[in-house]
This record gives sequence, structure tokens and C-alpha cells, in this order.
Amino acid sequence: MGMHKRLDWNLILENIIKFIIALWAFKTMLSLMFPVILLSLGEQYKKNLYTFLINNSTNIFTYYDVEEDSEKINTSSIIIKYLTGIDIYDLKSVIALEIPLINQIDKQILLAKEEGPVIVVPRVEEDLDDEEKIEQNEEEQDKQQQTENTNQNEDIKVIDEKNLSSPKKKKLDPRKPLVLIYHTHTTETYNKDGNVKNFTTDSKYNLIRVGDELKKELEEKYGIATIHDTTYHDVPKREGAYSKSRPTVQKYLKKYNTFQIIIDLHRDASVSRSKTTAIIKDKSYARVMFVVDTLNKNHTKNNITTSKINDTLNLLYPGFSRGIMYKQSKLHYNQDLSSKIILIEVGSTENSLEEAINTAQILARAIAQNIN
Repeated sequence: MGMHKRLDWNLILENIIKFIIALWAFKTMLSLMFPVILLSLGEQYKKNLYTFLINNSTNIFTYYDVEEDSEKINTSSIIIKYLTGIDIYDLKSVIALEIPLINQIDKQILLAKEEGPVIVVPRVEEDLDDEEKIEQNEEEQDKQQQTENTNQNEDIKVIDEKNLSSPKKKKLDPRKPLVLIYHTHTTETYNKDGNVKNFTTDSKYNLIRVGDELKKELEEKYGIATIHDTTYHDVPKREGAYSKSRPTVQKYLKKYNTFQIIIDLHRDASVSRSKTTAIIKDKSYARVMFVVDTLNKNHTKNNITTSKINDTLNLLYPGFSRGIMYKQSKLHYNQDLSSKIILIEVGSTENSLEEAINTAQILARAIAQNIN
């Protein structure tokens, strides 16, 4: 009797092992064959298959089309990554498939040439809608953060300024603007003390004030002709702001061909003050972070443009930049419109407007260093 039981369990174990091996072989074959099959399908079939995978693989997410999503998106690359783990825009992911340990490499090697400590946020795959939902919850988050502000100043980064010569002032030519500044989320404000709203249409307190300071510094100190667009793209609601700011960028690109840098100026959501604040010569500043979309056709050049500003900041003020965040968005943060577009987050809700204005002054210097 006991002998039969042992034989049965051995048989069951053997079948389980065979099943696991067969499953692994099927997954491997699918990962090799699926891209080939996918390429032979029409765009509508690809889209339908993508929708099917999302809707049936989890009860948490449901994919559906809305007007804002009508822009073409490389669904092939998303499905390939979903099934195989390979990101066709990231060569490292292909290598990592064969060498899993490569994923453990510190993300800071992406900015290995920079001086000083820099926080580099790992690549996050999230849709634009997710970002907007996060920022819509800021009011609730601020209530909790107000109780945390007491001890945060203890951890604020103190930065030594490098004694490097400033770029020479150019001859200002308003007919040939070199920099464009605009705001997708124009109403964003700074709420260090928790006594103001996170969003306002009062230009004395929102991002327009920071953009004004950046324009002033670029023109008066460095002679760089700058356009600052103050259109409100996030009213009456924040959803769809990138779709609204898109025509604004297109309008200026059509009118001028002289831009060397186009800046979508933001402030980050509720991030700890200790992470978004720096002290330089006893003066308080809001640290910056850059965001690059990795799905658009210009992503390589966008990254180069962004990295130049990031590197310059960290050369002048080691550790001042919080680094570059690599994300994937359906609307690409409009970076598909031009390789010159960069998205800059100046501080967070826990910084003061004064700190953000101070940052505009040193950000202008880093930009001026990279204008021909």
C-alpha cells in the first residue's frame, strides 16, 4: 500500500516537472515567434490584440480608447515588452533577458559622468493619466505632509558652487528667439507652509511667475531672446492638459525655426522637502528634475538635449539636479514634436515660490551655457 503511494507521488512529481519544462519551452517559442507574427498583422489587429491582453490579464486595469489617446502609439513595442520583457527602445533590456543580474546595476551609471551625488529615478512605465491622477491627489497628501515639515530642514542638501566663468552675454535679437518656455500645468503652485492652494490662476503665485523670472534672467543677463507663453492649458480641468498644450508648441514651431531649447516648466507633486531643496551659499533653492519620454521618435535627441542641461547643472552645482526620469507616455509629453523639447520639474509642492524663483536664476545659467 505504502509502495503504491510512493510510486504515485513520483509519477505526479515527474508530470509536474514535464509540465513546467513544456511551459518554459512554449514561453520561449512564443517570445521568438510573436514579434514576427505581430509584424505581419495590420494596425487594427495589433490594437485589438493589445486591448485584449490588457483587459483579460488583470482585473485592475481596463484599456479603452478616448479622444486624447487617438495619437498613434507604437503598440508593437509595448506588446513585445509585455510578453518577452524586451524593450526595443532599450538595448539593456535585451541583454538583461540573457543576463538577469544586469538589472541589478545601479541606475546611477546612466549619469556616471556627473559630479556629486545625483538621485536618478528608475524608468517608470506609466501613462499620462496616471501622472495626472497622482497630482489630483495632492490636496489629500498635503494634509499629511504638513505634520512632517517640522524636521525636514535637517536633511536639506548643502551644495558648494563651482567657481566657473559665466557665459558671455549675447546681442539680444527678439526676431530670432532661442528659447521657448511654456507650461502644460500652468496653475501649479508652491505650498511650503500648507496655507495656499496647490493650483491657482493667479499668475503672481503659479508657474508663470517662475517662467517670468527665467525669461528675465536669460534676456537681461545673457542676451538670449526668449518667448514665455502664459496660456493656461489645465483649466477648467487638468485632464487633457498635454493635448491642450500641443497646439501651443506647434504654433511656435511653425512661426520660428530658431529655437535651441524648448522648456515645458513644471513643479513636481508632493515630494519630501528634504529631497527637493538645496542650500547654496546660505540661500535656499528648489532642486530640479528632468523627464524624458522614451517612446517617441525624438527620444534619443531629447535625452541628449536634457542631459546637457543636467550635466551643466551638476558641473556648476554638484548634486543640485535630482536627475533624469525616463517614462513612457501616450502623448510623449509632446516631446515627439521637437528634439529640442525638455520637461523640467522645479521643486515640489513643499518648496516655496521664492525657492523656485531662486532656481530660475541658476537654471538660466545652465541653459545659457548650452546656447550657441
